[in-house]
Amino acid sequence: MTSSLPEPRVVAAFAAIYLVWGSTFLAIAWAVETIPPFPMMAARCLVGGGILLGLSRLREPDSAWPTPGEWLGSGAVGLFLFVGCHAVLAREEQFVPSGVSALCLATIPLFVPLLAWGFLGSGRPSSRTALALFAAFLGVALLVAGKTSGGGLSATDAALLLLAAFSWAAGTIATRRVPLPASPMAAAGAPLLVGGLVLVAVSFASGEAQDLQLSQVSGRSLVGLLYLVLLGTVVTFTAYIWLLGHVAPTRVATYAFVNPVVAVFLGWALAGEQLTVTILVATAVIVAAVAVAVSDRSSSRSRRQVVIDSAEPVSPVAERGA
Repeated sequence: MTSSLPEPRVVAAFAAIYLVWGSTFLAIAWAVETIPPFPMMAARCLVGGGILLGLSRLREPDSAWPTPGEWLGSGAVGLFLFVGCHAVLAREEQFVPSGVSALCLATIPLFVPLLAWGFLGSGRPSSRTALALFAAFLGVALLVAGKTSGGGLSATDAALLLLAAFSWAAGTIATRRVPLPASPMAAAGAPLLVGGLVLVAVSFASGEAQDLQLSQVSGRSLVGLLYLVLLGTVVTFTAYIWLLGHVAPTRVATYAFVNPVVAVFLGWALAGEQLTVTILVATAVIVAAVAVAVSDRSSSRSRRQVVIDSAEPVSPVAERGA
């Protein structure tokens, strides 16, 4: 489907999903400087989810409120996306540069076909997708190997970030198996709210809620949190939904290999993160692997119908990882 609206609106929407989503990794790093990661993500989820649910009611006043079954389904999705992925990502960005974290999370589109094959019967991933996943793991291994030269990450941090990517991919698959609200905004807002409530409990259980000192929160951390809520969640999600209705989904999916490049550049330019040869090589390897996987899914869809294409999840919020 091509857009009949002025081209500047398409450009602006792509700028949002390319640049804003790519910059959320740096915003997370700034937010967790003085706000513990679990309370920070709880606040992002609760406020962002509330805004999206409110917008869904304003735009579709006749739509039904989520049923108990849809709230349960939203809870399952929210656990994978916002507890298993976002909370872990926020914790790791206390120790790992934002650009390196983004490179690890870029593997999300590579996990989705494997999970779809195992749980949705979508067909065995092609050899190109399998090779792309192997190449991405090599890219992450390069980052671990480059730890001694600075800017890399430890094996434990790499494993946790890959687990976060896997959790987001599992949440994407879950959107195909559990009941969710029919409204796209409500289908995004409800998992955010449930995930936020769980993160409140996690914050108290871990002691991070007690460690939060509002008087010690810096202006940069507050700006980072507000940026995540308003731009990274509400504005960009709205742009994403609009693009899916006016532009071919295969074009929209290109954000998957643009976001990590943006994150690496911004981390270097604005946060002084190291940009070593190892990181540059790993960036090229991982981004190329994701590009191959996304293009492979696109060409496969043109040849035959499949049960799932991770570029078109039921809940559009499950399409990306930060």
